[in-house]
Amino acid sequence: MTGEIDAAGDAITGGMIARAVEPGHGESEHDGHGACLNCGATLEGAYCAQCGQAAHIHRSFGAIGHDLAHGVLHFEGKIFRTLPELALRPGKLTRRYILGERAKFVSPFALFLFSAFLMYAIFSLTSGHGASAGKMVQMDDGAIAELRAEEAKADAQIAKIEAQLKAPGLTPAQRATLNEDLGEAREERQGISLAANMTESLRGEGMNGGVAATVGEVVSAAAKDPELAYYKLKANAYKFSWALILFSMPFVWLLFPFSRRFKMYDHAIYVTYSIAFMSLLFSLSMLLSALHVTAGLVTTALLLYAAWHMYRQMKDAYSLSRLGALWRLPLLYMFACLALALFFTMLVMMG
Repeated sequence: MTGEIDAAGDAITGGMIARAVEPGHGESEHDGHGACLNCGATLEGAYCAQCGQAAHIHRSFGAIGHDLAHGVLHFEGKIFRTLPELALRPGKLTRRYILGERAKFVSPFALFLFSAFLMYAIFSLTSGHGASAGKMVQMDDGAIAELRAEEAKADAQIAKIEAQLKAPGLTPAQRATLNEDLGEAREERQGISLAANMTESLRGEGMNGGVAATVGEVVSAAAKDPELAYYKLKANAYKFSWALILFSMPFVWLLFPFSRRFKMYDHAIYVTYSIAFMSLLFSLSMLLSALHVTAGLVTTALLLYAAWHMYRQMKDAYSLSRLGALWRLPLLYMFACLALALFFTMLVMMG
């Protein structure tokens, strides 16, 4: 009796394995007829009209590779249709998407996330940690010297706590307290470093340059501590890249104040496609720099192309005349710089 049960079990197990690895087993029993296996709606074709699931369902081991290949190629197919339009006819792509022609293109938000991740990855692989730039920082007396002295004291305090943590016989409560003290000391050291660099940047310049100058000084201050700037960018830039869209939308709205033709949704699609393309262009620039391609000529060509792209996208997306697009172009460039500065300042201030 036990042998018969074992044999039956082996037969069932063998059948399950066969169905798992053989392409001809485990397929759905209907193609366009019967009920959808996902939502139960009546099928009238190759796809469910209610949820969109395919009527023909693969349940074989080989279907895993099929689904992977389909997902990659399906995305690539849309990419191959979207990128040429985005590069050569960006305004028309924006307008077509807004008007509802969407199935054949990658959505602006998906493309934005992809471009942001790609730029982040390339930046991490190709950029250094700013050691050479750090050598260029000049030390001064007065307040800057005092802040640098505070940095040294903070470093000594961190080293002291780390040594205490290595001492034997610590209780869990003592170790937890020391870990909290260490975290606070490191945060204080980071704040002192940022304050020193900002003071160095603002020395002798005052606060007479307006908002744009102040933002530029903050960015410059962060650049003077490349290790800190690199850490903050790497930790926060990708996670909060969506904020750049929010920063940019009000500025684009200012180009068409109180217009009834264009809504905030139009501006959101325009901004998202634009930022996605500029991110891809910046990624290309970083790759070319890493490959030591002629910097001057390539940089000039990319800058001219970026300016043309901004003009072309605005002209076609908003159905403007040449003059209407040209007089808005300098404002658009200025607004883009302000949005980037605000975004970068937000990243520097986070920590």
